[in-house]
Amino acid sequence: MKRKIILASLVFFFSCSKNKSVNIYKTNQYLDFNEKDKIIGESVWKTSCFRCHMHGTNGANALDDKEYWNTTAEKGLEDLFKSVWEGKYGEEGAMPPKGLCPSCSEDQIEKSILYLFKLTELNESPDSL
Repeated sequence: MKRKIILASLVFFFSCSKNKSVNIYKTNQYLDFNEKDKIIGESVWKTSCFRCHMHGTNGANALDDKEYWNTTAEKGLEDLFKSVWEGKYGEEGAMPPKGLCPSCSEDQIEKSILYLFKLTELNESPDSL
Protein backbone atom coordinates (compact mmCIF):
# COMPACT_ATOMS: atom_id res chain seq x y z
CA MET A 1 0.00 0.00 0.00
CA LYS A 2 2.82 2.42 0.88
CA ARG A 3 4.51 1.65 -2.44
CA LYS A 4 1.35 2.59 -4.34
CA ILE A 5 1.05 5.85 -2.47
CA ILE A 6 4.71 6.70 -3.04
CA LEU A 7 4.47 5.73 -6.72
CA ALA A 8 1.30 7.76 -7.19
CA SER A 9 2.93 10.73 -5.45
CA LEU A 10 5.98 10.53 -7.71
CA VAL A 11 3.89 10.29 -10.85
CA PHE A 12 1.82 13.28 -9.72
CA PHE A 13 4.92 15.29 -8.81
CA PHE A 14 6.73 14.70 -12.09
CA SER A 15 3.67 15.24 -14.23
CA CYS A 16 2.98 18.56 -12.51
CA SER A 17 6.56 19.76 -12.42
CA LYS A 18 6.78 20.15 -16.19
CA ASN A 19 4.97 23.32 -17.13
CA LYS A 20 3.39 22.80 -20.48
CA SER A 21 3.43 26.03 -22.39
CA VAL A 22 0.12 27.28 -23.65
CA ASN A 23 -0.11 28.78 -27.12
CA ILE A 24 -0.09 32.53 -26.62
CA TYR A 25 -3.30 32.85 -28.66
CA LYS A 26 -5.07 30.72 -26.02
CA THR A 27 -3.85 32.51 -22.88
CA ASN A 28 -6.17 34.57 -20.73
CA GLN A 29 -3.85 37.56 -21.16
CA TYR A 30 -4.26 37.39 -24.92
CA LEU A 31 -7.98 36.64 -24.91
CA ASP A 32 -8.64 39.46 -22.41
CA PHE A 33 -6.40 41.98 -24.23
CA ASN A 34 -8.31 45.25 -24.02
CA GLU A 35 -7.99 48.84 -25.22
CA LYS A 36 -5.80 49.88 -22.27
CA ASP A 37 -3.48 46.90 -22.92
CA LYS A 38 -3.37 47.88 -26.61
CA ILE A 39 -2.28 51.42 -25.78
CA ILE A 40 0.53 50.14 -23.56
CA GLY A 41 1.64 47.45 -26.02
CA GLU A 42 1.45 49.77 -28.99
CA SER A 43 3.52 52.47 -27.30
CA VAL A 44 6.32 50.00 -26.56
CA TRP A 45 6.05 48.55 -30.09
CA LYS A 46 6.30 51.98 -31.70
CA THR A 47 9.26 53.09 -29.59
CA SER A 48 11.27 49.85 -29.52
CA CYS A 49 10.05 46.62 -31.13
CA PHE A 50 9.24 47.96 -34.59
CA ARG A 51 12.88 48.90 -35.22
CA CYS A 52 13.77 45.29 -35.92
CA HIS A 53 10.50 43.39 -36.22
CA MET A 54 8.66 45.64 -38.68
CA HIS A 55 10.83 44.58 -41.62
CA GLY A 56 13.07 41.90 -40.15
CA THR A 57 16.26 43.88 -39.69
CA ASN A 58 19.23 42.94 -37.48
CA GLY A 59 18.38 39.25 -37.72
CA ALA A 60 14.86 39.69 -36.28
CA ASN A 61 11.84 38.01 -37.78
CA ALA A 62 9.57 40.37 -39.69
CA LEU A 63 6.07 41.12 -38.53
CA ASP A 64 4.58 39.73 -41.74
CA ASP A 65 6.21 36.28 -41.30
CA LYS A 66 2.96 34.81 -40.00
CA GLU A 67 4.23 31.22 -40.15
CA TYR A 68 7.16 32.07 -37.88
CA TRP A 69 4.99 33.90 -35.35
CA ASN A 70 2.37 31.13 -35.29
CA THR A 71 5.11 28.62 -34.51
CA THR A 72 6.63 30.95 -31.93
CA ALA A 73 3.22 31.35 -30.26
CA GLU A 74 3.47 27.68 -29.27
CA LYS A 75 6.34 28.54 -26.89
CA GLY A 76 3.89 30.32 -24.64
CA LEU A 77 3.85 33.76 -23.10
CA GLU A 78 6.18 32.86 -20.23
CA ASP A 79 9.01 31.70 -22.51
CA LEU A 80 8.54 34.60 -24.91
CA PHE A 81 8.55 37.07 -22.04
CA LYS A 82 11.77 35.55 -20.72
CA SER A 83 13.42 35.86 -24.15
CA VAL A 84 12.51 39.53 -24.40
CA TRP A 85 13.24 40.40 -20.77
CA GLU A 86 16.65 38.71 -20.67
CA GLY A 87 17.53 39.17 -24.33
CA LYS A 88 18.07 36.57 -26.98
CA TYR A 89 21.23 35.79 -28.84
CA GLY A 90 21.25 33.62 -31.96
CA GLU A 91 23.29 32.93 -35.06
CA GLU A 92 21.54 35.59 -37.15
CA GLY A 93 21.39 38.40 -34.63
CA ALA A 94 20.63 39.45 -31.10
CA MET A 95 17.83 41.08 -29.20
CA PRO A 96 19.10 43.08 -26.26
CA PRO A 97 17.44 42.66 -22.88
CA LYS A 98 14.00 44.28 -22.80
CA GLY A 99 14.12 44.57 -26.59
CA LEU A 100 15.66 48.05 -26.64
CA CYS A 101 13.32 49.38 -23.96
CA PRO A 102 15.50 49.56 -20.83
CA SER A 103 12.94 51.62 -18.91
CA CYS A 104 10.05 49.22 -19.63
CA SER A 105 8.37 47.37 -16.79
CA GLU A 106 7.47 43.70 -16.87
CA ASP A 107 3.86 44.65 -17.59
CA GLN A 108 4.86 46.86 -20.51
CA ILE A 109 7.03 44.14 -22.02
CA GLU A 110 4.21 41.61 -21.68
CA LYS A 111 1.73 43.98 -23.32
CA SER A 112 4.16 44.63 -26.19
CA ILE A 113 4.46 40.88 -26.82
CA LEU A 114 0.69 40.49 -26.80
CA TYR A 115 0.35 43.49 -29.12
CA LEU A 116 2.82 41.98 -31.59
CA PHE A 117 0.81 38.76 -31.64
CA LYS A 118 -2.43 40.71 -32.14
CA LEU A 119 -0.81 42.30 -35.18
CA THR A 120 0.40 38.99 -36.57
CA GLU A 121 -2.88 37.20 -35.93
CA LEU A 122 -4.80 39.89 -37.75
CA ASN A 123 -2.03 40.12 -40.36
CA GLU A 124 -2.28 43.89 -40.20
CA SER A 125 0.06 46.80 -40.04
CA PRO A 126 0.53 48.54 -36.68
CA ASP A 127 -1.53 51.52 -37.87
CA SER A 128 -4.62 49.45 -38.64
CA LEU A 129 -5.16 47.73 -35.30
